[in-house]
Amino acid sequence: MKKFIAAAAAVAVLAGGGIVYATGAFDTWRDGRALADACGEMVDASQMERILGADRVSGRSMGSLGCRAFDPGGKASLTVTVERGSNPDSVVLHAQQILARDQQSLLVPVGGGWPAMVSIGGGAESYATALLPCGKETSEDDLVLGMTAVRSGSGGGVQERREALAALVTRALERAAAAEGCESADRDKPHIRTGAFADLQKSGEATGTCRETGLPSYETEADGTAPIEQCVLAGDGGERTLRLAAYYGPYPTAPRRDPLRGPYDYVGPSGTTESRSWTTASCAAGQALYTMEVLDPRTPASDQVRQAFRAFAAESAKRHGCVAPLGIDQP
Repeated sequence: MKKFIAAAAAVAVLAGGGIVYATGAFDTWRDGRALADACGEMVDASQMERILGADRVSGRSMGSLGCRAFDPGGKASLTVTVERGSNPDSVVLHAQQILARDQQSLLVPVGGGWPAMVSIGGGAESYATALLPCGKETSEDDLVLGMTAVRSGSGGGVQERREALAALVTRALERAAAAEGCESADRDKPHIRTGAFADLQKSGEATGTCRETGLPSYETEADGTAPIEQCVLAGDGGERTLRLAAYYGPYPTAPRRDPLRGPYDYVGPSGTTESRSWTTASCAAGQALYTMEVLDPRTPASDQVRQAFRAFAAESAKRHGCVAPLGIDQP
């Protein structure tokens, strides 16, 4: 009788285990362990399921660089890299996303005091980056975070997708900062300006990154915590003619390592080539780089355009606590 009861109990346990496995509880437990081991608290499974359309979320470590969270049965994934120092490999690795040209791919600050930016791109893949000073000595202590997100299928408007990516990158930055022992400043909820780089501003009406340029333009919110700022100048008909950009911290490395640039582009503290102009400024975190790039080859580099570039660089430098860029108030 005792043997029968023991055998019956064993069958019940096995059956119960089968039920657990069939209903996915075991998969959920195993995925949760893998995600926690790989990414710590940087990635939230429920957030990935909601924002990227993942049915399941597991994780894999990328060693000292970071981790990858992914749906084992689908396309959704989230790769997070975390590096310390003034010359992170991820800036060169993601140079194409940092220097993207199309409207939706331009980096937009997440706002709320967060030193992070997002780019949703034209397809399922999106990119985000963040620069957090971590330490009082040098930029070698800075924390640089990169993130590539892949949605499962298409859907969602431009603003909705930017806000979703902002939620992912700010959580990852907050958790990575805590793990690295960085001081966490009080910040508000991310708030991305509606219509970033989409609404044409008439001459003299820009209030964000194109303020003081005096030309028709497309802009986003001016943000002194954003490690990259951009302004797109436009012709009278709204055509995009030139892109102005400011790079701080490690990000000047991206245009200087761009495989599409000419051999003399961005060489020296300032200069001009056929399709580009640049200048630099000294900042607390190192040298900043300001660039003007022709988007429409029919656009002449007029005195008015050069003045717009100087105004853009001066305004951005002021927001970031840098000295006046070369060629503006200095020889």
